Amino acid sequence: MVATQNGGPVDIHRVLDNGILVDPHNQNDIAEALYRLVSDKQLWAKCRQNGLDNIHRFSWPEHCKNYLSRVGTLKSRHPQWQKSDDATEVSETDSPGDSLRDIHDISLNLKISLDSEKSGSMSKYGRSSTSDRRNLEDAVQKFSEAVSAGTKDESGEKAGATTGSTKWPSLRRRKHIVVIAVDSVQDADLVQIIKNIFQASSKEKSSGALGFVLSTSRAASEIHPLLTSGGIEITDFDAFICSSGSDLCYPSSNSEDMLSPAELPFMIDLDYHSQIQYRWGGEGLRKTLIRWAAEKNSESGQEAVVEDDECSSTYCISFKVKNTEAVPPVKDLRKTMRIQALRCHVLYSHDGSKLNFIPVLASRSQALRYLYIRWGVELSNMTVVVGESGDTDYEGLLGGVQKTIILKGSFNSAPNQLHAARSYSLEDVVSFDKPGIASVDGYAPDILKSALQQFGALEG
Repeated sequence: MVATQNGGPVDIHRVLDNGILVDPHNQNDIAEALYRLVSDKQLWAKCRQNGLDNIHRFSWPEHCKNYLSRVGTLKSRHPQWQKSDDATEVSETDSPGDSLRDIHDISLNLKISLDSEKSGSMSKYGRSSTSDRRNLEDAVQKFSEAVSAGTKDESGEKAGATTGSTKWPSLRRRKHIVVIAVDSVQDADLVQIIKNIFQASSKEKSSGALGFVLSTSRAASEIHPLLTSGGIEITDFDAFICSSGSDLCYPSSNSEDMLSPAELPFMIDLDYHSQIQYRWGGEGLRKTLIRWAAEKNSESGQEAVVEDDECSSTYCISFKVKNTEAVPPVKDLRKTMRIQALRCHVLYSHDGSKLNFIPVLASRSQALRYLYIRWGVELSNMTVVVGESGDTDYEGLLGGVQKTIILKGSFNSAPNQLHAARSYSLEDVVSFDKPGIASVDGYAPDILKSALQQFGALEG
């Protein structure tokens, strides 16, 4: 072959050694290479022989073998505590290892057939027979069935011995989920709203048919004292979406699972982190944001924004905003982040007192979709309770497949102007009169019960 010295042909030539690489922009080099191959019989024979001997390494069976081998190595990344107790074992003959061996045999057979057909026409080289393709399809199908059924290796059995069913989030057993995401109220009102929702759904709550998720911009270290101050147990909730959607936690009474160093009664979902960590700047982003905060403090002549170490986490860099007039609105701040090529999601809390920087793939609405994918919680069986306004991501909690209950009343505080991220009215993008959205006045237990019954979360 005569190919370009850039890109994929370089790797192919390194393996096959069956041609000449040239500068694609030099016509003389291309012409000289073609003439050399045609005129030099020894070079032609060498390139031809090398190609026939090694072409099987670029065949479809070989590609499938490499691909499935990589898939097999990813099994260990799956969190062991999330394995189901009722997972069925796969027999040795149906294991992915057997499928890989089948594909390996097909690849070897293809190589032998190529070596034996050197005298045939060039159109036959590199093609497997119909039976080979059928065997390859059977091997891939066997591998897919084995993976879907779930395999138990030695590490899995060891983890199963130390992992009980109590570590499994109870979300799978719930028929409906109520997501409490009220941002526009004071802490005392939020605690009372939670209590009233529990009171309105006491029957379904005690039977286990209804589950609860708390979604907030607060960190896990802030949620615990907030709930305990109101006499609410952590175990009353099935999950906690913390730090504006950058953390997903489950209640835990096992000291080995608790978040350190605070020893909070939460078990963090590391698998969720693997879904949102794409292009996250980490420590480098944190240092850049600290310099940005120092510039803002220097411009205002006071500590307008300072880092909040207690509320920051691996995937959330949190700041306290002490002077909301000294920091830019979220729209301008996002523009600044884009100009500096900082890939992150910027969110203000409802009153503008907190500023969170999280991964671009993280959000509270994204966490709800993750619960559906990971635990099978149907979005249509979720009811999200919000206030008249909320954090910067308030718009993402409205509409969608899930149901939404909007609590209206004087207990809602007006949002800070830092949320001026859009020049359009919210009614232009959210249909508040659609069947999936209901607005109620106040948060009395009977009002909440009627709204939840309307969406089928409670029995009528």
